[in-house]
Amino acid sequence: MPQISRISHIDSLRGVAVLLMVMVHAAATWNPFESAQSSILAYTISGLGGLAAPLFVTLFGWGMYRSNLNFKQRIFYCSALIISQILVNLSSPQLFNRLTPGILSLMAILVLLMPLFNLLVSKYQDKSFLISCAVLFLLQLTYPQFQGNGQWSDRVSSDNISTIFSNLFFEGTYPLFPWFIFSLFGALISSKYDETNNLTLTKSGIATIVLGLLFCLTTFLIAQYNGDLWAHPSSEAYLTFFPANPPFIVAGLTGVMLLWIAIKRFELTILTSLGRISLTIYIVHFIPLTLMYDFESKYDWSLEISAFVTVVYTMIWIPASALWLKLLPRANAESIIKSIRESLFS
Repeated sequence: MPQISRISHIDSLRGVAVLLMVMVHAAATWNPFESAQSSILAYTISGLGGLAAPLFVTLFGWGMYRSNLNFKQRIFYCSALIISQILVNLSSPQLFNRLTPGILSLMAILVLLMPLFNLLVSKYQDKSFLISCAVLFLLQLTYPQFQGNGQWSDRVSSDNISTIFSNLFFEGTYPLFPWFIFSLFGALISSKYDETNNLTLTKSGIATIVLGLLFCLTTFLIAQYNGDLWAHPSSEAYLTFFPANPPFIVAGLTGVMLLWIAIKRFELTILTSLGRISLTIYIVHFIPLTLMYDFESKYDWSLEISAFVTVVYTMIWIPASALWLKLLPRANAESIIKSIRESLFS
């Protein structure tokens, strides 16, 4: 991705995002249950894992707001991200088809659209985001069918060009609508940093977080009272990931704000190496999961064993990323993309 001056807490946030991605993919791979679960452990994993993609896309919008790319450079980064998405798909044939759109193809489209988002944020600030949220939620609630059904096979389908474009923009795992809202949010956050890269939490920001938490708590209590699922990737629930419904988006935005404040406050430098090669880790972490995707059934793992293996697999990427940068500092997707960019546009 475009190289801007490194900010420690941003690298740490990227590290958190990729760790959460690894965790949620590992948990989904080694899930010993076939039905939806409503336990505290299930909600904890779903809650934390559900923040991975919102944080990733928000950070992408944050970086794009600060980048100064011309049209040719945007085309280059768009192409690099599409190629990266195909590599992910090829490394996980049990999950994706070769041309299945995903979070990296979402970012590829956003590279081209960010100049418009940046202009809106620069000119209208908070109003641009609030109006976008209002219009998006209205469309989602009025025309829910445009986001497709909850069937995974339909969301990863790439049978023909029309299906690929439909999943890329509306019905896939990470379609442009509604996921663009997180990149717009990232651009808004980026616009509020001062010249010394400080971000001040305002009263309106605190009020927004409080309202978001109250919304999440209220929907959780209602779900418990009615005996319904509160959150689940695709089953009938108050918060759903596939498709990303308005309650999930509200929860995702709230969670991103809380993580941003916490990481900026405590500066988890142990995660900076992860953040510096987050694209590489995202691509590579699928390979072991593919090789071991049936271990929970093959070895009859219990919930406790699955949870333990998931945690170990997730945390091992922290020292692995540090060693990777120390021993092979140029052997990563970020460095390769940067080298090609410099050779093409220097």
